[in-house]
Amino acid sequence: MGGLKRFLAVAIAVAFVAPSFDNAWTARTPSLSSHVDPSLRAGEVALVHTTGGHAGALSLKLSELGATDVRTSAAADTVVARLSAPALDAVAHDASVTVATRDIEVVALDGSRGKSGFEKLDTNTGANNGSHNWTQSGDGTTVAIMDTGIADHPDLLGKVRARIDFVNDGNPLADPGGHGTFIAGLIAANGVMKGVAPNASLVSLRVLDANGRGTLSSVVAAFNWVLQQGQSTKVDVLNLSWGAPQATSYQKDILSALVEAAWFSGVTVVAASGNEGPTAGSITSPASDPFVVSVGSYNDFGTTSTLDDVFSAFTGVGPTLDGFLKPEVLAPGEHVTSLRAPGVTYLGADGLPIGLPTDLYIHMTGTSASAAYVSGVAALVAAARWRYAPTQIKGAIVASERPILGSPAGAVDAANALVRAPASVNVGLLPSQALLSVLTTMRRLKVHGVTWEGVTWDGITWESVSWESVSWETVSWETVTWEGVTWEDMVNAE
Repeated sequence: MGGLKRFLAVAIAVAFVAPSFDNAWTARTPSLSSHVDPSLRAGEVALVHTTGGHAGALSLKLSELGATDVRTSAAADTVVARLSAPALDAVAHDASVTVATRDIEVVALDGSRGKSGFEKLDTNTGANNGSHNWTQSGDGTTVAIMDTGIADHPDLLGKVRARIDFVNDGNPLADPGGHGTFIAGLIAANGVMKGVAPNASLVSLRVLDANGRGTLSSVVAAFNWVLQQGQSTKVDVLNLSWGAPQATSYQKDILSALVEAAWFSGVTVVAASGNEGPTAGSITSPASDPFVVSVGSYNDFGTTSTLDDVFSAFTGVGPTLDGFLKPEVLAPGEHVTSLRAPGVTYLGADGLPIGLPTDLYIHMTGTSASAAYVSGVAALVAAARWRYAPTQIKGAIVASERPILGSPAGAVDAANALVRAPASVNVGLLPSQALLSVLTTMRRLKVHGVTWEGVTWDGITWESVSWESVSWETVSWETVTWEGVTWEDMVNAE
């Protein structure tokens, strides 16, 4: 592994240090030091990268100054800690610190303005029951769900191939929040309820706690799994029904670098667009990344007719900070029915319990549910068109759309996605500059014997490459050796 363990450290430096790309930091509130994120405050968890060999000493120093939850990866020259005021001051004035930033929070998108998220299961809402009769069923595909976990449920018997916990909070439940189980049901339930792709397999990557909240540290560890072990498990689709506020260009956003790494490794990434609409620019990250499939909600009112379908105003929309229109596609997201995690207490907007812990089904409103539908459709397309790369699968989803009242994006149509030629998508996009800078710095982008734009890349000095000259649609990303790139060790102690 060696120097490759510095991979995410380089990504954070690329993404946050002002001289790398622009003066984003200097335009904000002045901080104690240029290498400290101005938004970082005492009491928050920080990711701190140091010069070689200084992480251990810094972690001891911070602990003595009142920092808690201190974790150290000496190999990655990184300390993760909840900083006290004296510890924050020490970080700002320590010559060994190269960059320090917040360990940002990501949140499950199971609620929305004016909505309650989880809702009681009743008969008067016109709820969508999640059942479908597709001619395809997702045979042979695997969908990874990065969420609160996936509980055992009668409708998911034999579905979950692996469960990995990146939260490590000691909670004994496979899904203490219930959100991930709900998402899993919409994608692949195969019991009383049928998901969109009932024969697809599932992988549970737990990154959110019982309250539906997680940190960048857990997310990075989970992506590390997808890029490494996920290759042998053959993850085809990754569902992200959570988000964080869009804070910067996708070119510098670590979440964008992560989802694009998965995308280029052959995993179709589907992300919920968020529930903070209809304000322009309300879409969350990483759905704001132009490569991934970002999904918004529409209300089908529980009817079989499509004539009454209406765009859900709470859907997070673009333009993104880079000017991209989002989301690309819509799916049902209001009063949707799916699986309830046994033994979990669900609370409504009034703070009161919903239903009984023994109930097997529950309603939810939010773009979380919408993303799950589209992940199921992506699994159907991947099964039927096994040679399709993520860009072609996205193209098939976009080509399938039918108009929705009040929305520039259309509703996904699974049957059409299976038969129509893929639409032209992602043309002319440049991959995240943060990702590319990391890959070139770590010398991991290896394309042997291939000439792009008249340049033979073997033996080239990477720093001299003009990325804008590359036609990314023609790049064979299968040659990127992700197994040698370690994201996790940047933020987790070994």
